[in-house]
Amino acid sequence: MIEERVHFYADGLKLEGIVTYQEDMPAAPAILLCSPHPNLGGDMDNNVVMGLAKVSAEMGFMSLRFNYRGVGNSDCHEKDIAQKYQYWDVSLSDGNYSDAVADTRAAPAFLSAQTDAKNGVFIAGYSFGAVMGSIVGGDTARVNGFATISMPFGVYSVGFLRRCNKAKLFIYSQKDFATTVDDTIKGFAQIPSPKILELIEGSDHFYREQETLISQKVCAFFQECLHYD
Repeated sequence: MIEERVHFYADGLKLEGIVTYQEDMPAAPAILLCSPHPNLGGDMDNNVVMGLAKVSAEMGFMSLRFNYRGVGNSDCHEKDIAQKYQYWDVSLSDGNYSDAVADTRAAPAFLSAQTDAKNGVFIAGYSFGAVMGSIVGGDTARVNGFATISMPFGVYSVGFLRRCNKAKLFIYSQKDFATTVDDTIKGFAQIPSPKILELIEGSDHFYREQETLISQKVCAFFQECLHYD
């Protein structure tokens, strides 16, 4: 398995990322991985995101995981740690996450250039990253389908998905602090097909020791999307 450090740009800011793939599969179909919220432990080294990167390479995909602006070594207009924390806290308190969307939106074009463009790109997002990935996946032509893990239904509006006819997978847990089972089922019901809702039993928001299972489900879903296409 190859892990290559890369960078790309959003709003003139240099963002860091890691491309992961098998050495003998340089033209593999691509998956963009979107991390949780930076103020809640969200970066490209998150356990779920890293699990997705590893398993997706094993299952024949190339992935890109990245850090939003101000996270890790990604550039940010804010300079010190306190300013960066306050900057990201705004996206939790008033829903102003347009910069994170811009960072996510810049990634599919970069990723397409690294692999076989005819396959397009898939997106898998976790928690806050599920919202970012869904927004970008829903309205970006080169994105063929997307998967969400712990989509925070009831916290963020998913109205942007009510006309989305792309293939969508929603994975959720029974004891998730970011949402409830009821909110998840209600939110899912408002989203048009094609869609799949899958429960990971006996888990919570963090999916400890279940990263491989989740990643296999996500990649199997994307493989089905490739077969369908």
